[in-house]
Order: sequence, then C-alpha cells, then structure tokens
Amino acid sequence: MVTALAIGSIIVLVCISSGQFIHRFGMPALIIFLVLGVLAGSLPDLLPGHHVFAYEVISPHTAELIGEAALIFVMFYGGFGTSWKTAKPVAVQAGLLASVGVVITAGAVMLFVHFVLQLGWLESFLFGSIISCTDAASVFSILRTKKMNLKHNTVSVLEIENGSNDPTAYLLTLTALLLMQGGSLLEVPLLVAKQIVFGALVGVAVALVAVPLIMRFARHFADGMDLLFVFAIAVLSFALSQLLGGNGYLSAFLCGIILGNSAIPNKVRMAHFFDSVDWLGQIMIFFVLGLLVQPANLLPAILPALGLALFLLIIARPLAVFLIFKLRGAPVRQCLLISWVGLRGAASLVFAVLATTTLAHAGADGGQLLQSDIFHIVVLTAFFSILLQGTLLEKVAQRLEMIDTETDVMASFTDFQGLAEKAFLKMRIREEHPWLGKAVRDLEIGQDSLIVLIKRGEETLAPRGDTVIEADDVLVVSGEAYDESDDAQIEQIVIDDDNPWANQLISEVKLPPNNLIVSVDRADGSTVVPKGWTRLHVGDTLTIISL
Repeated sequence: MVTALAIGSIIVLVCISSGQFIHRFGMPALIIFLVLGVLAGSLPDLLPGHHVFAYEVISPHTAELIGEAALIFVMFYGGFGTSWKTAKPVAVQAGLLASVGVVITAGAVMLFVHFVLQLGWLESFLFGSIISCTDAASVFSILRTKKMNLKHNTVSVLEIENGSNDPTAYLLTLTALLLMQGGSLLEVPLLVAKQIVFGALVGVAVALVAVPLIMRFARHFADGMDLLFVFAIAVLSFALSQLLGGNGYLSAFLCGIILGNSAIPNKVRMAHFFDSVDWLGQIMIFFVLGLLVQPANLLPAILPALGLALFLLIIARPLAVFLIFKLRGAPVRQCLLISWVGLRGAASLVFAVLATTTLAHAGADGGQLLQSDIFHIVVLTAFFSILLQGTLLEKVAQRLEMIDTETDVMASFTDFQGLAEKAFLKMRIREEHPWLGKAVRDLEIGQDSLIVLIKRGEETLAPRGDTVIEADDVLVVSGEAYDESDDAQIEQIVIDDDNPWANQLISEVKLPPNNLIVSVDRADGSTVVPKGWTRLHVGDTLTIISL
C-alpha cells in the first residue's frame, strides 16, 4: 500500500512537471499523461518475467471503474465552466454537433473500419461509437494559457459540444454492446429513451435542489465544506442517474452547467478546486488505462490508428461539422477550425475499456478482439490526434485568421473566471483625503481601476461622473488582482505579546531590505493605511510585500 502511494505520487509529479515543460514547445500537456501511461504499462512487460505486469497491478475492471469515476468530474467541470450567457446563441448548432454530429462521425468510422480493417458490422459500429466523441481538455488549456479567443463565438461552440458529446458516444457504445450481446433492435428505443430522459431529469433536478441549499447554508459551512458539498452533488447526479438507467455523464454535465451559471457563493474557489480535480482525472484516466497496454499489440496497431486519426481529421469530423454548420450559414474558416479541434481523448479510452470488460464478462465473441486490437488502436489514435491537432492548434487558427484579438477568451467561460482576475478594495474617505470634494470624473485612479459603488451612510450610490466625493464615504474600487510571482512575495504577520514590533511606530520597525508594510488590519476589523507614525498594537495583522 505504501509503495503504491509513493509510486502514484511520483507519477503525478512527473506528469505535471513534464507537462509544464513540453507545453513551452506548444505541445498539449495532455500528451505527456498519455505517453507516461503507455510507458508505465509497456516497459515492465518488456522485462524478463513480467509478461502480465498490467494484470498484476490493476485489472481491466478496476481500470474501468477508476476511469468512469474520473470522467464524472471531467464532465461536471465541463458544464461548470460553460457560460450559458455566451453559449446560448450557438447552443442549437453546438447541441446538434454533440448529438447528430457524433452519430455521423460514428457512422463514417463504422464504414472505414468495416471496409478497411475488415471487421464485422457490429464490431465496426462499436468501434465508431467509442471513438466518436471529442476531448477538449488540451484545447481549452491552450486557449486559457495563451488567452487566445476565437472568432464567431467558436470557443462557446467547442465548450458546449465537447462537454455534451461524451454522453452521446456513451449511449451509442451501450447500444452497440447491447446488440453484440444478442439484444434485439426493439430494445434500442427503450434504452435511448431511458438514457436521455432520466439523464436529463436527474441532472437538472439534483442541481435545482442543490442551488438553494448552497445559497441557504453556505455561510454555515466550515471552511472548505462547500467544496465537498458540491463534490458530493457531482457524484450524486451521476450515480442516481445510472441507478435509474439514465445517462450519468449527461446528468453530471447538466448539473455542472446549472451550478456554474447560478449565483452561488465562492464560485471562484470552486472553479480552482474542480480545475485541479479535472486535471487529476485526466492524469488518472491516461495513466491507469495505459497500464493495460500490451507492447506486443502496439506495433500492429500503429498503421490502423494513424489511418483512423487521419480519416477522422480529414473526412469524418469535417463531414459532421460542414453538414451541421455550413448549412446554417457558418463561415468556411470556422467550419475548418472546428473540424481541426476534434481531438480524441479520455472518454474514448474509458469507453474502450468499458466495452472490453462488458464483452469479456458476457463471454461475447468480440471480447478478445477488443482487448487485443481495438483498445490499442484507440490509445494510439488518441495519441496521434492530441499530438498533431493539439500542437498545431494555434498555427492553424492563425492561418485561418480565426483568432479574435479584441476580446478575452475568459469571457467565453463562466463569469467567475473573469472575476478571479479582479480585486476589490474598500476605502473610507477621511477629512484629509485628497479626493474629498472632487467629482468622480476628476479623480486620478488609473485606467485599469474603477469606482464600482459608494456607501454613504445607509445609502448605496452607483457612481456617475458628476458624483462628488464626501467625507466618510466608503468607496469600493475594482482593479486587476495581484498575481504573486517569483520576484515579489506577500505574507501576513500577526503581532502578538512577544513580537518586538508591538507598540512601536512603523518608522521604528527594522524591516529587511526591499520589504514594505502595505496594510495594517486591526483586531476590531478596521484597516489602516500604514504611515511612518502609525503605531502597531498587539493583535494587528500586517501585510508585508517582499521584493
């Protein structure tokens, strides 16, 4: 157990460190997770006496459970980070691409697999279903990191489509598995209806119940308990839907959309938390499923996987995109870019293992075929897709003249993403303040700052240019939040009875070179702007910046 924990921690550290390194070269960080997962599953098998390493460490069924659990949070955060306000104008097109487009892609891949790889129709249908969904984790990582927005509201299209096409692929995969296990075509409509109806109803219902609960009890939660509450809500939305026969991934996505677009408190902190959980989920999926890779089956899968990746990029994905978007008058450049960013990733790997374990458990004929051939082709297809399409995303967008330089990409995600980069300062106007008696338009507060409201006694004012600042006004000023970097650090020190600074003037305090006291918070809750004659008292909290 201890050894496993140590190895797991080292793997996560290597994934993150390596991902940050290769990202400097324009490669998606997600590629390193996939490579390390495959290497971890392959290299030990090449050593004498370790021919079944993957199955000694983890079984396919356990890998499937881990992958499904991780995918819950990938789906939930995909919805949580989607801004419905900006996505609403393109929701119909994106929704069609996530449903009809996935079916078109699956059908095209089915034909390719049947006629090129010479598999049966049901196996080809299963193959097309598994690989029909896209994965946007690396795409949005690049867009956010480089603050690169795309024209024609394309980011919102991708956010909705990539977040909601996994449930469609999951439904197609379940349908294919049903037929391969001897199920009747008459059972398919009932399966589809249950998946969609229960999936949507549970996701919406759980979210609508959760929002008022969070609003009512958030202030009573212990520190961090609100994060655990939402964490449990995400799991509940998936599990309850699955128990009723619905699509759990659809439930998690819809639940995430409603929570992320509701006025619940602490969404900035929740976004940071689930962003980390999402990345951990991606690492777990690629690494754990990579353990199942058998080296002997990688080499014969290279050409089929490369051919499939190119077929998806050149024919299958553009066919779905142009049929849906071009017919609705979308620009050709937008259609080409949306076609390019259709990366395959985590969900396809999870569905491939699901198919393997399901058929093997049922004793169906396709189980061994999937385990030895299709799973490895899916792994390599995802690798080629992420490597090629993810690495060249920015260059392709530039070539197609689709980069929007006038707006921030963060506007395409939920509003709290933008708020995370803002800070708000409360300041009281004293008699000696230089702003006293001046109109707001005459104040010199900098282009990046804004007075957002004025508290005057019991009255709250929306500031106008001709609003005159009066004594005892409390101003709330917004500005860009400080981003702590290596060349400047901020720390807080509490003055206790034993501190030598207690009862001293700030001018008497001996600070290290390049250190400055920037704020003094009193024990009574008031804040003092430090001056040389400000006396420090026991209970004061000092904010110090070190350059």
